[in-house]
Amino acid sequence: MALGTLSSLGFGSGVLTQETLDKLKEAEEKQRVDSYTTKIEENTTKQKDLTEIKTKLLAFQTAVSSLGDATVFAKRKVNASVSTNPPASLTASSGVSLQSMKVNVTQLAQKDVYQSKGLKNDSGYINASLKEATNLTFFSNGKEYTVTIDKNTTYKDLAQKINDASGGEIVAKIVNTGEKDTPYRLTLTSKETGEDHAISFYPGKKDADGKYQIDENAKNVFENLGWKLDDKALVEEGYDPSKSKNGVGIIDNEENPLHIQKAQNAEFTLDGIKMSRSSNTIDDLGVGITLTLNSTGEINFDIQQDNEAVTKTMQELVDAYNDLVTQLNAATDYNTETGTKGTLQGVNEVSSIRSSIISALFDSQSVSGTVEDDNGNKVSANVMLSMQDFGLSLDKNGNLSFDSSKFESKVKEDPDLAESFFAGITKYEDINHTGDLIKTGSLDKYLSKDESDDKGITFETGQFTIVFNNETYDLSKTVDGTKFKLTGSTEEEMLQKLASHINSLGIEGLDVKVESYDKNGEQGFKLKFSGDGSSDFAIKGDKDFLKQFGLSETTIAAKPIEGKGIFAQLKSTLQGITGTNGSLTKYDESLTNDTKALKESKESAQELIDTKYDTMANQWLQYESILNKLNQQLTTVTNMINAANNSNN
Repeated sequence: MALGTLSSLGFGSGVLTQETLDKLKEAEEKQRVDSYTTKIEENTTKQKDLTEIKTKLLAFQTAVSSLGDATVFAKRKVNASVSTNPPASLTASSGVSLQSMKVNVTQLAQKDVYQSKGLKNDSGYINASLKEATNLTFFSNGKEYTVTIDKNTTYKDLAQKINDASGGEIVAKIVNTGEKDTPYRLTLTSKETGEDHAISFYPGKKDADGKYQIDENAKNVFENLGWKLDDKALVEEGYDPSKSKNGVGIIDNEENPLHIQKAQNAEFTLDGIKMSRSSNTIDDLGVGITLTLNSTGEINFDIQQDNEAVTKTMQELVDAYNDLVTQLNAATDYNTETGTKGTLQGVNEVSSIRSSIISALFDSQSVSGTVEDDNGNKVSANVMLSMQDFGLSLDKNGNLSFDSSKFESKVKEDPDLAESFFAGITKYEDINHTGDLIKTGSLDKYLSKDESDDKGITFETGQFTIVFNNETYDLSKTVDGTKFKLTGSTEEEMLQKLASHINSLGIEGLDVKVESYDKNGEQGFKLKFSGDGSSDFAIKGDKDFLKQFGLSETTIAAKPIEGKGIFAQLKSTLQGITGTNGSLTKYDESLTNDTKALKESKESAQELIDTKYDTMANQWLQYESILNKLNQQLTTVTNMINAANNSNN
């Protein structure tokens, strides 16, 4: 305050004090400001409880969404005929078609493994008498790796050189076997399994003309390691490692072998069909299916719908709803005996949540399915279903209860019918995949100008495959099993032949067309794949080979279109409550706006009161000053009167 704090005026009864002014101000604040504070606190409590309700609703919505978009119905489980030490194991991703398969593993894929003869120490020189450097070449998976050694190269150095040159494709190590006198050995192991990763050797390297030349010093180095190379293979007519990308093997001792494990492919039968793969982990039998081979033997697999996952989600939905009801009861109930009520009692946006959910949840739906007639035959019909048919019920307290055994029994009767009732899935998004532009002129080198030339593109196994409806189609073979070669005098003709070749393979539900392109100064063609999207679709193969056709490895998962199933409708109901324009969202926004307005009104009222009493305090200080002066004058007059009276006496 401008004039300081009030004290007793010291005149009269002493009413005009700071304490008196504070009491007056406090009384007015209680009358005009505290009502705003109370309403703000009420709104804050309402919004806190509203947040709790929205949290419970979110948990409920999560379970509803899983059941409403058919995600949970797509889950799969695999039953195997052998559970202890199975010869193979199988995993199936969501959406894989239900099926059975019999697998007989006859051979596992192996890495190629060599060991040198025993060595006295790991740091000894390989050949200290070398007068000049020599080169050793190693082959694996169609690639060559050359290392250079000299008289100062140790066994440990050689291992490091091989690792560096091959980038780890051939793993070289010096191991301590513990053998007496010669405890060390150099080992070579192919990084991957399969015949293609077999390791072979060449004593020398390519010259400037690209031809391999044998170096006797290199042969001696291999022999110092105990690896006697196959000399006959080295000089065999027609042998050219620059073309074959293969070296030669060693002449091994059967009693003390140094080629301790030979690279080999896995061999097995699938439903009686002989198959071979370079790896024991096989993921090209169908999209979403991975077969892992563990040992030789037979095993049967049955891919089934994982009803346990559906049951679990249903229980989560029930638990989430009952949790929500508990929260709603606390926020909206009214106790007639005590007169206490929940913070959101009487709020229609909140009190109507229960009835809206129950109404949508127990709504009967007409679903197309199959029923048994009087003769026990299954016939197509429209069936009226409700959640009560699937073990869901409402008790007298308003809580949901769930009979899982009744639910599982009903789902197993007809899984498709249950899925249709729950999610309303009736179709899938169509496949529409268009490759990149194949520019005019990009295939010129393959075009045949006349029938006498041998131009064209030969398709090798695995270079271009299509996976659809859980079947793999290799484009290297025609429909009659002969090798496929793509020819044509123009690019368009070649691509049309490619499209016709794919279409001729009988891939049901898939169609390939060639589209012309002429935009922005670019001309060419594009391959377009279209068809039924009820199955995953994939293009696989060699990256560079696919690229010349404007393609790359691609996987398109089947995308179900959400229908009007019971949970799809419930999802819509919940969106009307909690969505951007939902009733609960709007109510929450109204509380926020109301609180903002109340705070502004409170601040305005407080400001007016503060101004009023600041002014009053100033006025009272002025009154005090005047009264003090009057009091002093009165004292002076009194003293004068008293002095006069004393003089008269």
